[in-house]
Amino acid sequence: MEKKEMDQKDIPNYLDFYEDFDTSAGISSNIKNHIVVGSKQYIKIEFIAQKAYPKRSEFRFVIPYGWKPIQIGEKGNTEISSSVRGKAKTGIYKIMAIFRIKDEMKEGDILEFHYNSFEVESTAGNVAYFDKVHFAFDIRERREKYFRRIWMKEIQMVADKASFFHIKIPSVYLNEPVDIEVVALDKYGNKDGNYNEIVKLSGDECLKFPSSVKLSNGYAKLEGALRFKSDYGKEPKIKKLLRENKNYYELPEYSELKTNIGRLYIEEKGILGSSNPIVWDKDIASNLYWGDTHIHTREFSDGMGTANDAYSYAKEVVLHDFAAIADHTNQKMNTWMDGRLFSLNPYSKEVWNKLINFCEKFTDENFVAIPAYEWSGRLEYAEAIVGTECPYDAISDKVIMFPLEDAQKAPLVDYISSEGCLQEDLYNQLSDRECVIISHTPISWPMGTSWSEVDEKLEQVVEIYSMHGSSEEFGGGYRPLITNRKEGSVRYALNKGFKLGFIGGGDDHYTHPGCLVDQHKMINFAPTFRYRPGIAGIFSEKLSSKSLLNNLRKRKCYATTGERIWIKIKINNSLMGEEVDVTKPPIIIVTVCGTKKVEGVELIKNGTCIAVNAPKNDRIKFAYQDNDLKEGEEAYYYVRVTQFDGSRGWSSPIWVKYVQGD
Repeated sequence: MEKKEMDQKDIPNYLDFYEDFDTSAGISSNIKNHIVVGSKQYIKIEFIAQKAYPKRSEFRFVIPYGWKPIQIGEKGNTEISSSVRGKAKTGIYKIMAIFRIKDEMKEGDILEFHYNSFEVESTAGNVAYFDKVHFAFDIRERREKYFRRIWMKEIQMVADKASFFHIKIPSVYLNEPVDIEVVALDKYGNKDGNYNEIVKLSGDECLKFPSSVKLSNGYAKLEGALRFKSDYGKEPKIKKLLRENKNYYELPEYSELKTNIGRLYIEEKGILGSSNPIVWDKDIASNLYWGDTHIHTREFSDGMGTANDAYSYAKEVVLHDFAAIADHTNQKMNTWMDGRLFSLNPYSKEVWNKLINFCEKFTDENFVAIPAYEWSGRLEYAEAIVGTECPYDAISDKVIMFPLEDAQKAPLVDYISSEGCLQEDLYNQLSDRECVIISHTPISWPMGTSWSEVDEKLEQVVEIYSMHGSSEEFGGGYRPLITNRKEGSVRYALNKGFKLGFIGGGDDHYTHPGCLVDQHKMINFAPTFRYRPGIAGIFSEKLSSKSLLNNLRKRKCYATTGERIWIKIKINNSLMGEEVDVTKPPIIIVTVCGTKKVEGVELIKNGTCIAVNAPKNDRIKFAYQDNDLKEGEEAYYYVRVTQFDGSRGWSSPIWVKYVQGD
């Protein structure tokens, strides 16, 4: 087959190859059509030259996204052999290997790629993507600029056998029966679509529910099947809560915690599952919705999966209520990708509308896909473009989300441009738009937050946790980021007077948002992504992008490291995210229920822990009166919850001003 003539202008500027498939190219492989995640796969690809190739030609082998990186050498997992002298290398791309020939390759010469030939490693990726992934073979002859992709083998990654159950029930009970959803997941967090069994349900005594549920293709939904048995349980008096909190013994488990909070459980043939808590609380008049606001994809920037993968996983596997693909507006390359180049490639309206179309496709009464992007400013970008030293100490990555119905009008701010490289440029273009701006990894360096430059009128929420780690405090020791900067921490901002709600996010690049297992999927590619992705809980009257974003701006939200922990903080009649004036020492009432046994619940005031309590199991309620706050003073209070499994949650603060009484 003759080589296809390719006009360079037809090749996207972020790709170093073009497709020119040749069925007669002399390529064979042992690759299966379906491969189980985490399996030990030996891959052999053989190329028999059908024509001559000049010396210094390059032949490139590509393995799927998320597979164990190619390593060449004595202790590597990959070997390339040939009847022609040459040298193998990996370069910057971790899923690609290149063989450059030193002599001319003649017709009939052989080139073989052997990956994991001894089958000693679990090389297949851990992600069962909804869309297919591929192996490929590329050729670039001497003096050619681009590789030609002459062969590609698509495969379907499939889940392993079920290892645990994910049970989702609403976090808030609003006096009406609610749904129960169950998913069977493998040890990597993929849905086992072959699981078709009846499993028994058990639960706390206060709940009424069916005794069993039938899963089909790994999923079941029982509509309106869960309710509380009896009337609303009696709450303990504040005086009693304060009295009990003064002792050095375990706090009693008040009857309210048994009658107004419940969880469901499954144990079937050694496979376990437990739900998030459902809470019946007269103070809470809206639902609590869970999701991830920070996801990346390969079609819009530098993720491993597609937009379909991202939203399908969020909606159908981890059962999020909302999610946002927030891809970089000017980046299409990373080292775990397939033939990508660093190039200027800002979002166009066409690209943005394509993302909006995905949001419209996946949004329904049970799930909301929020249009978003990530503005990824950097000091070096700004200084190179402006030509002078940047006025900021740091420039933070920021996630910007828009209501679905208004998203087409959203300004697409390019952080590698003279109009959008500075934080003030971003604010100027978004100041009159309905949106939410969220600083990402504010404590990190060099992409941390310079709080002196942040406009609090436009940023009401901060990402306190992501896959990179916790930005709560400098030197705190809990899931630290690789680089930390004291002036970027969330506590630093709060102590400077910022009023910020908290959310957790993912910055998920392997396109498994809200994955329910500890994060190991990116460890071989980027050590900064070393923890499980976080999630955000948003109190909202409606499940719509407009309502969710409106409540984020009101700071009616909180953050966890991935578990749907219940956290409530109340001062007088004010709840998290609100401001309140008091005329006497404030009494802070805290209610918590975890998804596992809770190790400790801390009450933080102005950056210092002033009270800590530990429940007997997964739930607790206590009160604390802050007699140290004096008239004329102000303080912020928030709750930090840590489970024995290492998971953590943070309530948004309440801001208190002690004013003179009448």
